[in-house]
Amino acid sequence: MDRLRDRGGSTRSVIPGQPKPWVRNQVAYALLASCAVLAQGCGRRPSPDECAALLDHYVELLVNSDRPGTNAAELHKLQLQARDKAREDPEFGACTERVSRRELDCAMGASNADLLEQCLL
Repeated sequence: MDRLRDRGGSTRSVIPGQPKPWVRNQVAYALLASCAVLAQGCGRRPSPDECAALLDHYVELLVNSDRPGTNAAELHKLQLQARDKAREDPEFGACTERVSRRELDCAMGASNADLLEQCLL
């Protein structure tokens, strides 16, 4: 049986016809990296609760810019009104199918309404 010195300096047995250990490691790392990239862009879609939270965040950002000083009770009332209107809007109803995980994460991290809207373009 042949012996091969790997990158770390140790020797390992090499079975004829089998890929070398370092080749297997490189392939495994490439597959893991590919899966990580795909998972970020193609992760699970938002749930209805996450879409509602996105709407609440959007309303909060709009209120903060258009009506500074609005108290928490008034903000909550406006969020509930927005949810009622959203229930009737087919576009909002498609949130769970149309918004990607990446877009949702971007929008939820937005610090103003303009940035949130850019995340969803």
